[in-house]
Amino acid sequence: MAEARTRWTTTLLWGVAVALLYWALFHFQDDIVRLAHTTVDACLVVENGKELYYHKPTPEACAAKGGTLIEGNWLNVLVPIIAAFVLSYVHGAFTGMFWDALGLKAANKKK
Repeated sequence: MAEARTRWTTTLLWGVAVALLYWALFHFQDDIVRLAHTTVDACLVVENGKELYYHKPTPEACAAKGGTLIEGNWLNVLVPIIAAFVLSYVHGAFTGMFWDALGLKAANKKK
């Protein structure tokens, strides 16, 4: 009984971690999109409240569209990739523990 309680507690803690990561992903989605678009130089144009990114613009072309030139940084690509790996790891761990807590195991086909 104590082992099952510990297993469910651990599963719930990983579930809370997954929920927090999804909350952070949706809460900071605009920032993550901005980082993904600015790995190279970009021109940010806001039209009708919507942000549009044009990549590798010239300053003249960006000014003609009324946008803001943003200097790119290749390190920005690491943030979405690291976020995807962390979310995938935590979600996978939670899912595995959840099925284990329910008593469901994969079939062992080796004989």
